[in-house]
Amino acid sequence: MKISELKYDVTPISLEYFKQRSFEIIFEVFNSMNTLDDELIKEYILTIGSDELYESLKYHYDIVYSSILTKNYDLLKDFFIWKYSVYKSRGVDTDCFLKEYELWKEVISNSLYISHSSEINIIYDYLILNHEKFKLNAQETKKIVVNKKYQELFDELLFCLLNGEKSKFYDLVQKNLNLFDNNIFLFIQELINPLMYKVGQLWQLNELSVAKEHLASSLIDEVVNYYIKDNFFEDSNKQKAITSTVGDESHNLGIKIVGKFLESNGFNVKNLGSKISNKELINSIYDLKPNLVVLSVTLPSNVATLQQIVKELKSDYNLFSGKIIVGGQGLFVNNKIIPIKEADFCSKNLEDLKEFLQTLK
Repeated sequence: MKISELKYDVTPISLEYFKQRSFEIIFEVFNSMNTLDDELIKEYILTIGSDELYESLKYHYDIVYSSILTKNYDLLKDFFIWKYSVYKSRGVDTDCFLKEYELWKEVISNSLYISHSSEINIIYDYLILNHEKFKLNAQETKKIVVNKKYQELFDELLFCLLNGEKSKFYDLVQKNLNLFDNNIFLFIQELINPLMYKVGQLWQLNELSVAKEHLASSLIDEVVNYYIKDNFFEDSNKQKAITSTVGDESHNLGIKIVGKFLESNGFNVKNLGSKISNKELINSIYDLKPNLVVLSVTLPSNVATLQQIVKELKSDYNLFSGKIIVGGQGLFVNNKIIPIKEADFCSKNLEDLKEFLQTLK
């Protein structure tokens, strides 16, 4: 069932007040849900627990804010279809979300001036209107796209991951690298990245335990580190690059791969890792004065944070004059790029990144 389109602009002042009151709004929705005498809400909280509820509400806010800031409501729609599918797979009656939306509306109305709250609450009217459609669309699992000629190999690698067959996984990688001219980066692009997405999806849909998800992720990390060794030496004549995730990203394997790829293309690279504060990230860039900055988001909830960092870096060319590349799964919704203003380039994959690097030379 097709979900209706939302084409609507929230004024900058309303969005700013929504941002300023974010903590109070999230906390008040959290408290209201915990004290509400509603059976569906009670069962929902009992299933996921109070800690996960709070994190879920914070993630919800970040998605709504990012969608409004970038004016990309496909991001909003994609998130709620995902949310319905995840919690439905855990036995939650997703009709509880209707009550949650009403609570968001009520809290926002009490927290902001009426002229500002009415603009934000149009988003929640949209969610309520499309509730039944979200439920239907959530039944369709998003297909992980793999090149057809590698589908059989992908299935074998996935089987090894899910069953902890480490030696066989290594053998499959070694035996099939020649299909990619022994280029590990191409192998990662065509097979490792889709494998990572598939494992994450299985975990989200409650089809894979947390323990197995961690084991699979660790094995992927180990294999990548084995083939991409630290054999590049710093050279003062090379251009400098900084790589980092943005916001509260937990996984940094993807940006680590990008860093090694940049090293193989002649850059001295400093990887700042993950969960670095915006202030620390920006100050590091100002201090190190790199020629290139690559920032990645896996979670779409961090898109707004990425936009704000890029905007600040580009606001004063006396402090930073290099190029900014953005990328990561969080920037792509239904194969469409969420544009980040002021960024010099948005990279879909390593091949895409290589083409941009050639333009710099």
